[in-house]
Amino acid sequence: MGSLSPQELSACLLYSVNHLDNENHLAALEHRQQVAGAWGIPPGASVLEIGPGQGELTVVLADVVGRTGRVVAVDNAPLEWGTPDYASSQAHVLASAVGHQVSFVQADPIAYLLGGAGGQTFDFIVFGYSIWYFSSPDILTRTLQVARQHAQSVLIAEYSLSASLPAQIPHLLAALADNALESFRGEESKRNIRCALSPRQITGFAADAGWALAKEEIATPLSKQVDARMETRMVLKSRLFRADLDDVVSRIDAKIGIMLQSMIDAVAASVENLDGGLESARNMDVWIARFEKRL
Repeated sequence: MGSLSPQELSACLLYSVNHLDNENHLAALEHRQQVAGAWGIPPGASVLEIGPGQGELTVVLADVVGRTGRVVAVDNAPLEWGTPDYASSQAHVLASAVGHQVSFVQADPIAYLLGGAGGQTFDFIVFGYSIWYFSSPDILTRTLQVARQHAQSVLIAEYSLSASLPAQIPHLLAALADNALESFRGEESKRNIRCALSPRQITGFAADAGWALAKEEIATPLSKQVDARMETRMVLKSRLFRADLDDVVSRIDAKIGIMLQSMIDAVAASVENLDGGLESARNMDVWIARFEKRL
C-alpha cells in the first residue's frame, strides 16, 4: 500500500481541491486504495493505466508504486473534456506530491501500444473503471491482444453487475437500463455506460486475447460514494436520457420503447423499496481481477 492518506491524495486532485463537500471523493479514493491493495502492486512497479480521466485512480497507483516506480496514464479523450477539464486536472496531478512518478499521454491506447509505447514495457496494465466507457467490446479485445507485447499482468476493476445489499439494486438496474438504451444508439455516444460487460464476459474476452485469470474477488464500495445515486437519477429524471429514449423508439420499434420503459419502471420500483429513497442508494459491488499472460 502507499504512504498517503485519502485526505492527502485528495489534495493531488483538482476537482477535490475545488469541491466543498469532499466526503464522496475521500470515499472514492479510499475504495481505490482498497482495490490497489487487492491487486498486490508492489513499490517500484511500472504501470500503464488505460483511461485515467481526471486521475482519481492514477494518484492512488502513483502512491503505491512510489518514487522508484512509474505510472503512464493513456487516454484518447480530448483535453477540454470534463469539469474541471482533463488538461487542468492532469496538470494538477503532475504538480502534486505524486507527480514525479506520473506521465499522461493523450493517445488512443491501442495505437500507443502498437507504436511501441515509447519503447517501454510494464509490470502491469490497469483497467480501472474504464471498460464500461468503451464503445464496443472489440476495443477491450484488441487492447488486450496488443498488451501482450508490453506487460506480464493485467489488472481490472469494474462493476460486477451484482448486488449483495438491497440498496445496491437501483444502481444495478439503472446501469442495465442505460446500457440497453446505448445499445440502440451506435458508437458515437459519450455517455458513461456504453459497454456494460459482466465479469464472465470480460474473462472470456481476456482468454481469447491470451490472458488467464489468476485471481478475483468481489468488494462492496463504501456508502459515501455517490455514483449509484447519480446514475439512478439520470435514468429516472434526465431530460437527455428521455430524449434519447424517444429518439430510439421513433427510429426503430415501439416494442423497444416498451422494453426500455419497463426497465426504467423497475429502477423506480427498486428506489421506492428503499427506506431512504434515492439518497440511500449505494454503488453495486465491484469485481477486482488479475490476469497473467498465457505462454
